[in-house]
Amino acid sequence: MAAQSKKDFEAIETYNKLRKQPLADTSHSASEISEAKFYFDKVKEFRKRSEEGFEPSKLFMVWRIASLLYRPIWEKQAIVKLGLGDRKSKCAIVMNTASNNKFLWSIKHLIRIQPITFPDGMPADEDAFGTFLKQNGELVVHQRLKVDPQELERDPVYETSKLDSRTIREDLRLKWQKGYPKMY
Repeated sequence: MAAQSKKDFEAIETYNKLRKQPLADTSHSASEISEAKFYFDKVKEFRKRSEEGFEPSKLFMVWRIASLLYRPIWEKQAIVKLGLGDRKSKCAIVMNTASNNKFLWSIKHLIRIQPITFPDGMPADEDAFGTFLKQNGELVVHQRLKVDPQELERDPVYETSKLDSRTIREDLRLKWQKGYPKMY
């Protein structure tokens, strides 16, 4: 990725040099000129989009994409601070602020960032239980997804009758030692 951005930068530099000189006096090939023009047009498009009132996303979805083995301790601590230290499949939600962007920039080679968009508009407080965050960064608000908050509360009767992990382990160990009953 770094090689590609270097190539982009060189192409834009080449194009800027060519704009200042007449084309007849240059020693650049036609392919170099067309490549430089392509990248210059891309930069021009991004600038135009930002001038038109492009509004950046307020939130980012961040995934870890690289292993932490043989990484410096400060990179490991940064990943753990995001809450992505235990496995790669989890995602973290981070606000788009200058301090967070600086923090994410320091570990950009270990993470993937996806801006969160709101195609149905920003959810209100009453819509909080009817939202779904897709992998592509869309936060969908739908009436069918709504759940009553009281249904999410834990039932005290169920909690007392629920088996804890120690009891389950002991029961499974006994079944393993005794073996399965003979059916035939």
